[in-house]
Amino acid sequence: MSYAKNTRKAGLAAALVAVGALGLTAAVTLAGFTATVTSPVNSYSSGTLLLSAQTNADTSCLSSGNTAGGITTNLNSTCLSNNLGGATSPGAAPGGTPTSNTVVLTNTGSLTAVAGLSLTVGGCTVSGNPVGSGANAASTGSDTAGFCGKVDVQIEDDTVAGTPSCLYGGTVGSACPATMSNTYNLSSLATAGSLGLKTNFAPGLPNARHLKILVGLDTSAGNPDQGLTATLPMTWNLAQ
Repeated sequence: MSYAKNTRKAGLAAALVAVGALGLTAAVTLAGFTATVTSPVNSYSSGTLLLSAQTNADTSCLSSGNTAGGITTNLNSTCLSNNLGGATSPGAAPGGTPTSNTVVLTNTGSLTAVAGLSLTVGGCTVSGNPVGSGANAASTGSDTAGFCGKVDVQIEDDTVAGTPSCLYGGTVGSACPATMSNTYNLSSLATAGSLGLKTNFAPGLPNARHLKILVGLDTSAGNPDQGLTATLPMTWNLAQ
């Protein structure tokens, strides 16, 4: 009796061991079925919003140097291009032929400037600019307070051939008047705030804006306005 019980126990134990071994074998066999997908090229890049401004045949002024790691403020505050052309004759005489300057503005980044391109100006300041010779070489006028108001200015968008649009100095959407008005001068431009030039400004040279800036001394200028220089900081802006 005792022998039979022991035999049954031994048989049961052997069966359990066999089942356990079978289960282990099945587990090991199933672990060989695997599937894997790896994506090593996952990345996310930021776009760029960069501006190039070129006046006449001058070297282009860039908002940021074209170097790796060069974008910090993305603001070039030392551009030496003269958008007003300086003192040239006969434009420097009252009612003379205005000085004409062409400014080409290009979005050289990869993003469209949705908010667009705009112009802001600083305050107009006046300094002496002796241009005489001989005994009168140092002579300048005394109208330092009013000279900015004697310098007339027009800004026209000539991007589309045959369809000029006056941005400052006349009716927007039409060509600027053939004769400049003293209503629009460096003093009034300095207080005009920001001028919107183009919304949704897309990248690339084909989308560049071509602006014409005319500057001339008004017929109301007199002797106290001789030999003076008006300086007006101009800042071109792109905004996303």
